[in-house]
Parts: sequence; structure tokens; C-alpha cells
Amino acid sequence: MKQKLHPLVQKTKVELKRLDKIKDRRSWEEQKKYNGEFLPISVEPKLRARALKFMSDLIYLLEADGHGIKYEYDRCHIEMYDQLTEINLRQKYFRKRTENSSGYSTETYEKSDKLEFQIGYHARKGWIDRKTKCLEDYLQVIYDYLEKDSKEWADLRERQRIQKEKDKILKEQEAEKARLMAIETEKLEKLISDAENYEKAVKIRTYLKALEEKINSNNELSTSEGKEYLKWAYQKADDIDPLSSI
Repeated sequence: MKQKLHPLVQKTKVELKRLDKIKDRRSWEEQKKYNGEFLPISVEPKLRARALKFMSDLIYLLEADGHGIKYEYDRCHIEMYDQLTEINLRQKYFRKRTENSSGYSTETYEKSDKLEFQIGYHARKGWIDRKTKCLEDYLQVIYDYLEKDSKEWADLRERQRIQKEKDKILKEQEAEKARLMAIETEKLEKLISDAENYEKAVKIRTYLKALEEKINSNNELSTSEGKEYLKWAYQKADDIDPLSSI
């Protein structure tokens, strides 16, 4: 029993028939809408049956293994192992260079009856009708290539994800190590500062006792100025002494 066209292919077929009746060139908005809803098939009506069947067979092959078609950024992609590969099926035009009598060359494009299936966006890879082999004969080759390429990209991105996670953990560990070192440095600096301030407080108190004895021996302690000074000075020693707050 002949397999029916895949629903997405059938939907594209209907849209292409509708577009055949429109002679005006599609606007950018219309082209964008088409790219985001239908399959990228660009061929003359005489090649369309082949193109549609090829796309249908490819999609059924994909879905049999749990893969499929996905649209992203108004472009059609094959999705395998969470990796997206842009696709395009077109009628091949060959570039032809001609030279006039003056020796100047120009480039033109010569339309062929060959189908070409392309994958990728920047560096595209393609399969085309040959003299001894048609595009349909490459279907399994194309599928195997897509599967291998998608697996490699999936493995690469998984390794990158794992490495990124490791880098994140390492960064967090280094940040925590730096935080603890900063705490230790701050504690050491405070210890040194407290020890120095304690020595200053001891020296001040030692001096004040000597000063107090000197004042007493001269009978000058009773002066309010002397008492106020000693009170102020002892308070300053207490303010400096870190043990005063314990």
C-alpha cells in the first residue's frame, strides 16, 4: 500500500498550490510566515511530486526513531538528540560564466531539473541528483549523516555542559577559599591591632601612675585640673585597651 504524504508535507503541498496562483512576489512578512509554518521546498511544479515524497519519506524516517521537524526563528530544522539542523530542498541552478566579444565575463544561472537537499546554515552540505543516482537514493545516507553529526554535537555540548558545571563548582570553591582567607587575614590584623593597643594602654597606665605619684609628692593632686586630667587619661587608656570591653 502506498504511504500517504506526511501531514506536514500535505499541508505544504496545499500552500504551494495556492502560491502557484499568485503572480505577485511575496512580501517579506509573507515569506517569513511561510518559512515558519511550511517545509522549505523551492521547485517548479514538474519536480514537486518528487520533492514532496522525498520530504515525506525523510520525516517518516525521522519520526520512526523519535526525531522530527522543529521551527525556530522562522526557519525549518530537523531535530535530533536536541540538536537543530536547518534544511532546504530546492531545484538546482548552476552558475554559468560567459564571455563577450570584448573579453568581459558575466555570471548567469542556468536552471536544471535536478533536486538538491541542503543542511546547515553557514557552511551548507548538500546532496544532488547525479547521472547514476537520484536524490531519493541518498535518503539513508542523508539520515545517517544527520544522526552522526547531531550525536557529535550533542556529545560536545554535553561535555561543554559538564565542564561548565565543573568550572562553576571550582569558581565557587575558589571564592569560598578567598572568603575564608579574607576572614583569617582580618582576624589576624585585629589580633595584632588589639595586642598593639593593649601595649599602648599598659604604657599609658604605667605613665599615669608615675605621673600620679609625682603629683602626690608635690602635693598638687588636690587641684581640679590635675584630677580632671588623670580621669580623662585613664578613660583614654580604657578606650584603647581591648580587654576593657570583655
